[in-house]
Amino acid sequence: MSRAIVVCWHKYTPFGSEFYEPILSFFLQQMEKYKDEYDHIYILDSTWNIPNKPLPDTFFRKEFDGKITLIKVDPNLRYYEAYQQVLPEIKEDLILFLDNDSVIYQEGVIKSIFNKLSEFDVVSIIDQIGFYPVKELKNGNKFCPYLFAASKDLLMKYKDIYWGSDMPEHETLGFLTKRMLEDDVLVYEFPEDKSNCLFDGTQEGEKSKRTGFYHIRAGSTPAYLLATKKYGERLTYDDYLKNQPRSEYLRQAAWYWCMSDQAKINLIPLLDDCEITQAQWIVDYIPRFKKYHGLD
Repeated sequence: MSRAIVVCWHKYTPFGSEFYEPILSFFLQQMEKYKDEYDHIYILDSTWNIPNKPLPDTFFRKEFDGKITLIKVDPNLRYYEAYQQVLPEIKEDLILFLDNDSVIYQEGVIKSIFNKLSEFDVVSIIDQIGFYPVKELKNGNKFCPYLFAASKDLLMKYKDIYWGSDMPEHETLGFLTKRMLEDDVLVYEFPEDKSNCLFDGTQEGEKSKRTGFYHIRAGSTPAYLLATKKYGERLTYDDYLKNQPRSEYLRQAAWYWCMSDQAKINLIPLLDDCEITQAQWIVDYIPRFKKYHGLD
């Protein structure tokens, strides 16, 4: 059966595209490594403003370009609404939804997800958010849109129901989860790795779970901060660094650093503002971070 990956791309500032570019470039480079494990990628461009095809060669080789369809979507749509809207346009039989800050870093992960759909109706990471009681799932009460796979035929049956959040009852895909479980769909619960390697060394074991998949969570934060500092309100940037958990935005910055040489250059001013030396970052934290997540 044919296999598609669908990803929505939305920037959180109307300026500073150069700071977001490493995220798209990194994602496509990772997807190119595993291009034999799927048939097509659909990039849903909300506010990323990716040039129309052919995409720039700086992103990937031309032979990989043939596996990608770029679809411009209404910026006012939430990402799950964009998924529902484009669903009829997807030509492949099986669909894997990923967030743009989802990292595949091992061979065979994508293939295994699609293979599971020969035994199960849904493959998804499961989370517990909200108060929906769900007895059928072991690890929570809802499917997670940052790794969620099913056949197109199955998804089309639920195309017109609500896929969004209705907190405190349920988060995104919560109602869809409930409806599908009521119809006795078979679910494979994909293991999630939420372990962290933090700058200060807290909350850390010897290594991550090494599932081959990691959801960065708010992975665009470094790009947002850098764009805001250069083109937006400096006070907004300063307040973020002052008031948000330092270990969290430095964790996100470490993932951003690993994406490309340009990302490293982009990030230096933020590290300076955090009064982090090159020795602390490059000599201590980044090697420890890469080893922990199996990226070295």
